[in-house]
Amino acid sequence: MRLLEDLRSVPDSGAVEIAQFIADVKDGAVVVVAHAKGLLVGLVGARVAGDRAWTQLVAIHPEWRNLGIGSALSAGLENRLLHLGVRRVSALMGPGQVGEQALLNRGFVPVEGLKLYEKCLSLEPSEVRIIDKWGGEVFDGHLWDQLSGMTREREVVNQRIVAPLSDPGLASSVGLRLPSTVLMFGPPGTGKTTFAKALASKLRWPFIELLPSKLASGDGTLANELREAFFELSGLEHVVIFIDEFDEIAPARELRPAAAGVVNELLKSIPELRQQSGKLLICATNFVDTIDPAVLRPGRFDFLIGIGPPDLVALTALWSRALTFMNFDGTKIAESLAKRSVGFTPGDVDLAAQRAAASAFSRAQIEGGEPVVSEDDLLSAIGRTRPSISPEMVEAFNAEVVKFERI
Repeated sequence: MRLLEDLRSVPDSGAVEIAQFIADVKDGAVVVVAHAKGLLVGLVGARVAGDRAWTQLVAIHPEWRNLGIGSALSAGLENRLLHLGVRRVSALMGPGQVGEQALLNRGFVPVEGLKLYEKCLSLEPSEVRIIDKWGGEVFDGHLWDQLSGMTREREVVNQRIVAPLSDPGLASSVGLRLPSTVLMFGPPGTGKTTFAKALASKLRWPFIELLPSKLASGDGTLANELREAFFELSGLEHVVIFIDEFDEIAPARELRPAAAGVVNELLKSIPELRQQSGKLLICATNFVDTIDPAVLRPGRFDFLIGIGPPDLVALTALWSRALTFMNFDGTKIAESLAKRSVGFTPGDVDLAAQRAAASAFSRAQIEGGEPVVSEDDLLSAIGRTRPSISPEMVEAFNAEVVKFERI
């Protein structure tokens, strides 16, 4: 340990990750050391994988270099590896790095033209433990690209939330405060949860959903559990925290006095969360008008965004996506299907598409031949699928947008 620490500041020594070296030794890495005058003056270590070994570390004290210690260490290592069944030994090091001459002396052949590709993962082990404890996920950026339709909502979220968080320096230069709290509201099934996950995917931040039912199942009260959750999640550098059915934990106190403790905790916790960089709280509700007004005021939620039912453009995009997964025999009829699907949610479109596919599957089983989804299958499936969103729900949502939306 002392030798490795001493070599940190020596220019021609390789980068020493002491914690990684200790972990390698615990995992069975082979290490040979050199002693002189009662001191450890050099070491070499390698990891073994089948009949191959990778030399990962050559360390020699500066006062004991150019005395043959490197070659002796390499010889000792080769002897150990030979008895472990190793046939090929490789070492990766930069030009002029200590140990390079020893390897050449021992007959190692440099291979030119190779490139080293490295990537540092974005999460520390301590952060991974927090994410795992709360059942979080880390998405690739593909979820955002898979959002079908929702052009207005995507544009609003991209400009007002994603862009500032992705370029905080530019936002700060014009006095733009980074968003930290968002409330999404709209009819059931319109994709609020999917949108929140896609937003986390776009930012490449961990996504953690706090389920009110799970929080309340602990020994403490829901207010205490929320406080503990926010405190632990503050240990993450970046995180999207999602709470669905927000109206269940933050209802108007005059309507549900028993919820006053949780609402009061939120009134305290949300401003504290807003003071922390790299945190984004997204809450979702089907009933925005039942949430306590104090929670909705500016200063607690940066944005209130309506996520409405898919319009014709969105429905066309949903059907286009569904048809790409089908063996469909016909011309492009996504727009025609969309016009017959007014009131459908993304889930409704998926259900109808699956019903059409099931019809083609059954027909192929009975009649034989290649299974092909026909236009009649699609139209029949749409006719058998009840829209989740009624005209009355659309009218109510439009009124809520006028009354509550803040973007």
